[in-house]
Amino acid sequence: MKTEINQLLRDKNLDAIIISGSGTNNPPLAYFLKGAFFTRAHLFILKDQDPVLFYRPMERDTAAQTGLSRIISYDTFSSAEFRIAAKGDAILYDALELQALCQSLGLESGRVGFCGKEEIGTQYAVLREFQQLMPAIEIAGSEGIDILREARYTKDSAELERIRQMGEIVTTVVGKVEALIRGGYLQNGILFSQDGQPITIGQIKKYINVLLCEAGVENPEGTIFALGKDAAVPHNAGNDAQALEAGKSIVFDFFPCEAGGGYFFDFTRTWSIGYATEAVQKAYDQVLEVHHAVFDSIQNGQEARDLQKLTCKLFQEMGHPTVADTPGTMDGFVHSVGHGLGLNIHERPFTRDSADNTDRLLPGTVVTIEPGVYYPEIEEPYGIRIEDTIYIDQDGKPQYFVNYPYRLVIEVETKK
Repeated sequence: MKTEINQLLRDKNLDAIIISGSGTNNPPLAYFLKGAFFTRAHLFILKDQDPVLFYRPMERDTAAQTGLSRIISYDTFSSAEFRIAAKGDAILYDALELQALCQSLGLESGRVGFCGKEEIGTQYAVLREFQQLMPAIEIAGSEGIDILREARYTKDSAELERIRQMGEIVTTVVGKVEALIRGGYLQNGILFSQDGQPITIGQIKKYINVLLCEAGVENPEGTIFALGKDAAVPHNAGNDAQALEAGKSIVFDFFPCEAGGGYFFDFTRTWSIGYATEAVQKAYDQVLEVHHAVFDSIQNGQEARDLQKLTCKLFQEMGHPTVADTPGTMDGFVHSVGHGLGLNIHERPFTRDSADNTDRLLPGTVVTIEPGVYYPEIEEPYGIRIEDTIYIDQDGKPQYFVNYPYRLVIEVETKK
């Protein structure tokens, strides 16, 4: 949490972290600025001091609304002097400006970490020039972002509430998509709307984005709405031109975030329109059984990778190949059972076998539980995945943010 950052700076022997870039889809800045709109900013996280925000004068109202006690306009400094000294070199201009920001705060030496949303080549060039201008400052490697990731590992009550609110939006949208499907009818195995037009995956996705826009959130990573064989490849987003068909599994994996790149929510349900085949129904029941077993197994402080071990064990006992007993398999259980979630859709703690033993399920951690099985090459290919985002409460118990039915078959009227 943020309260840990000063101690983490000490532990990593850093004097400051400088976060830069725009405020949009920039997790390090969003962590402190709560998704506020900035086209450009520098945020200095200084050891034993309050953070300092440098902002453009056009964004002074936004800066004032951040609640930070120390905010400084770039106009405090002479851009004309930087231009004259840089002689048209944009990289040198930015380096001179960064030097001035540091000097204004008395940051003339020590170890400093850099992170944020910047074009990597440009940022590298600026820091190289900056190092020449301020040789007493040691530019650290990944320590800056490592500290922020460590702080973000556990969420406080306000962060958990924001994720819960995203979960409410997500499940509301999912319910409306399910209602849209129920409102159609099946004819010759194809789903039609009441105006007689086939309902396509692309139309479903457009409807989702309209609903998200109305809710004031965004969908930067897209949506997986995959049918049949496409559903049997976990990250196949689905064919937008394909009409929805009866009796084929649909993997609906949905992961929007707050506007401006705030907190995410990750959620998956598997549906089959009209009816489910015997094989799909059996696999669905097994995935749901594993999902509940993994949730019920969670203990305070346990290694997150224990969830992966349990998932593989249960699926193996059910007769499915897994990444544990059949590395590289494309059939059965082919991915990790979950991941941490927050300002990034994927962040610590990770559940994969290769995860560090420090990735543990502690109060305030947020993780997904998403077991699934996939069979892309059989006569009737299918994929099944069921996912919820959960958190560990202050008593060390797993809790769902929101609830939504586990229902495979969406019943729809059939016309001849």
